[in-house]
Amino acid sequence: MSEDLSAWHALGTATVSDALDRLGINGQAFGIAPLDRRFRLCGRAYTVKYLPAGAVKGTVGDYIDDVPPGAVVVLDNGGRLDATVWGDILTTQAHRRGIAGTVIHGVCRDVARSLELAYPMFSRGAYMRTGKDRVQVDAFNVPVSLGEVRVEPGDLLLGDADGVVVVPKVREREILACAQQIERAEDAIREAISRGVRLDEARRQAGYFELQRRRDAEQE
Repeated sequence: MSEDLSAWHALGTATVSDALDRLGINGQAFGIAPLDRRFRLCGRAYTVKYLPAGAVKGTVGDYIDDVPPGAVVVLDNGGRLDATVWGDILTTQAHRRGIAGTVIHGVCRDVARSLELAYPMFSRGAYMRTGKDRVQVDAFNVPVSLGEVRVEPGDLLLGDADGVVVVPKVREREILACAQQIERAEDAIREAISRGVRLDEARRQAGYFELQRRRDAEQE
């Protein structure tokens, strides 16, 4: 993937979360955190949906070589905490191919390899038990869930120490503009208080409270 995502790389998930709130968009993936707080990711979703294994056991998926470099692998394992869908071999190949990271509605294993390679892994936790014969791939590049957040193939995901946010592609420009406006206001506040301005006054000058108000509320 060669598109320029530098504007998104410059933003933290907290700022984007505030923009999502302002626009009334549910995009914060609750309970999904990085294995290492230094991990960051930014890229478009390549989605994989899992189901419990049937009477005839299916595969957990040899899809990794089909994922475009720069994409984020988004695995929907229904939030299961008792069987993993990602381990060290996938981490090794994803890192080798320049994939931007992995986000799992569920758990991963072989944490040491992710930490060793500094491969960005975000999940609901780590657990050593394999998903083989417990879960199987249902579909690739279909809408999936990260808990209460829907992810469409091609949606943008950002991750950092605070967690993961999902930016719907259909509203991407609007969300970016709002997030950048919030970032500029917060930079102005930080600069003002560094000069000794009271926080309440700095926030007033920057129009901070107006930025926190939902946009639809402004129009009522």
